[in-house]
Amino acid sequence: MTEALRLLFTGMGTVFFILILVVLLGNLIIRVTNRFAPVPIASAANSDGNNSGIEPSKLTAIISAVEIATQGKGKVISVQKHDK
Repeated sequence: MTEALRLLFTGMGTVFFILILVVLLGNLIIRVTNRFAPVPIASAANSDGNNSGIEPSKLTAIISAVEIATQGKGKVISVQKHDK
């Protein structure tokens, strides 16, 4: 019984350690990438009327929804209208 418990805790500890490592390394990679290789952000609201036929009020609503949903961390880079 003690051998089984020892194996259980060793296995679960290893899995927990690996998951923590994945989360920490993922966050580190994201921060380094965003710092040293940022995506050029062109504001969709400041484009020269090149918004693919989307009404300005709808474009403003999309940008506002993204800002609210991402708590200011997300940015709208481009909006394209697709015909079905």
